[in-house]
Amino acid sequence: MHPSNSTIRDLLTHYREIALLAKVKALIDWDMNVNLPPKAAEGRARQTAHLSELITRLWLDAKFRKNLEKASELKDLSFEEKAIVRNLTIGGKYYFSVPKELIVEKDKVSGEAFMAWKEAKEKNDFSIFLPFFKELLRLDQVIAGHLRYKDHVYDALLDMFEPELTVKKAKTAFAAIKPELVQLVAHIKQAKEYTSTSNLVDGSVIYPKAQQDLLNRALMEKMGFDFQAGRIDVSPHPFTTTLDHFDIRVTTMHDERDFRTSYTATMHETGHALYEQGGSVDYVDTPLEGGVSYGIHEALSRFWENMVGRSPAFLSHMTPVFKEFYPEQLSSLTIKEAARLVNLVKPSLIRIEADEVTYSLHIILRFEIEQELFEGKIQPEDAPEVWRAKSQEYFGIVPEKDSEGVLQDVHWSYGAFGYFPSYALGNLYGAQLLHSLKKEIKFDTELEKGNLLPIKGWLDENVHRFGSLYMPDELIKKATGEKLNPQYFIDYLKDKYTHLYEL
Repeated sequence: MHPSNSTIRDLLTHYREIALLAKVKALIDWDMNVNLPPKAAEGRARQTAHLSELITRLWLDAKFRKNLEKASELKDLSFEEKAIVRNLTIGGKYYFSVPKELIVEKDKVSGEAFMAWKEAKEKNDFSIFLPFFKELLRLDQVIAGHLRYKDHVYDALLDMFEPELTVKKAKTAFAAIKPELVQLVAHIKQAKEYTSTSNLVDGSVIYPKAQQDLLNRALMEKMGFDFQAGRIDVSPHPFTTTLDHFDIRVTTMHDERDFRTSYTATMHETGHALYEQGGSVDYVDTPLEGGVSYGIHEALSRFWENMVGRSPAFLSHMTPVFKEFYPEQLSSLTIKEAARLVNLVKPSLIRIEADEVTYSLHIILRFEIEQELFEGKIQPEDAPEVWRAKSQEYFGIVPEKDSEGVLQDVHWSYGAFGYFPSYALGNLYGAQLLHSLKKEIKFDTELEKGNLLPIKGWLDENVHRFGSLYMPDELIKKATGEKLNPQYFIDYLKDKYTHLYEL
């Protein structure tokens, strides 16, 4: 970018240092998830904290803040320049409002917490993670106070991940979709086509990791992922991170007894990666680089995972591909069985393995627990039992192990309280994007041929290339012609599952 305004140029020059350090920090965070030896946790926490201190110092630089204040008062800025000022103001809010020592302390604690969470999950022992969980909750309570909020302490944390999201707005959104989801699940369970088990994923059939890796890479290539500008690895919890515009890291997970786990996780994370790879090169190391919000990011990842990866049309193409990669295990797999198996509506303990009809209930469960933790209605040590009770209420099943319940997600080890609702927003955004995309592309026809590049091309043109130029509501309106409408998600689910289960 070459802005004409000298104040904006000064801001970008300074911000470039912030962006570069943030990417170095992202690199060591990626390494922590993928490669870090257990005994290295304390050292890595010190490294992370040091980088956080340097980044914070740059945000708090007096000249930088003065330039930002000056820029916010300028009237003759271009649209891009105004977006730069807006994003710096939003990004700086955390650093300008929260004491530097508190930011550094949280990064240090979260670095140690990740390894504790990992050990706790492996040993199925919540007590290992509990001290870190308590401390991260305490730190975020204090941080929320510095960020200020109008109605609810949790609002300050929600806003960090999805601008202007509040408890009230989240509750309203969940109330709109929950009854429809509950009713749809009930209808599906009464359908004659409903199947609750399959010997292909009942634990008796093994899908070697090596074959899963080969399929994942082939799938990513089909989706248009540029392996010259990224790679895929394995981590305890799948994630995607940007180390540079031409260095996007994807991780996935394996389940040798269920080929679907790695398949859907890889498509989900590649959706994130394509968003980052599709951004304008002009925005590299500027406040316009990268996805604009977690909700939009989740819209794209869940779009690829569910609306493409679980589509009966795409599964008609993928069935012979599955059989090619797992010739002994899936020799008898039919297209109809593949569609039913990958779209099985069945209460699940694990969020990332949940079907798309019940998935939002997993988000509501986490949202309610986080809200109640910050309200003081439940104590941290009671979280596993509260989780089990809500699981019984929403899914009719109770986790026998905390690794299947309160310890299953990595987010709390990062102190990412307020993140989960963005997943539900992603479902709504994604369905609306699909509705608009279908007006221009013969979606099912392309999926049946396994041709995913036109779909990626539409997203590149209408979403990816803009990076953080537009705010989420502006972006959705620009891409679809209207503001967010949750009805598209309900209509999409009803149409798909009415046909799948012959309702």
